[in-house]
Amino acid sequence: MSNKKIRNIIRIIHLFAAATFGMYFYSPIAGNETLKLVIQIVTLPSIALTGLALWQQAYLNKLLNRNNTPKPTASS
Repeated sequence: MSNKKIRNIIRIIHLFAAATFGMYFYSPIAGNETLKLVIQIVTLPSIALTGLALWQQAYLNKLLNRNNTPKPTASS
């Protein structure tokens, strides 16, 4: 998968989570305890993680690809 596709998927997840978070504050069902728990456990961490991934995508790709590069073998 290309970096552009990964970035677009992460961006969509980030925007969807942010929209959910915004709807929580401006909706009349904001007092619902189940919705509050979902926002705290799922939505806020996903906003933070996808935001960090969008911000540091180049560094994360370097870290992930460092382990996948083949090591040169000594041939006799």
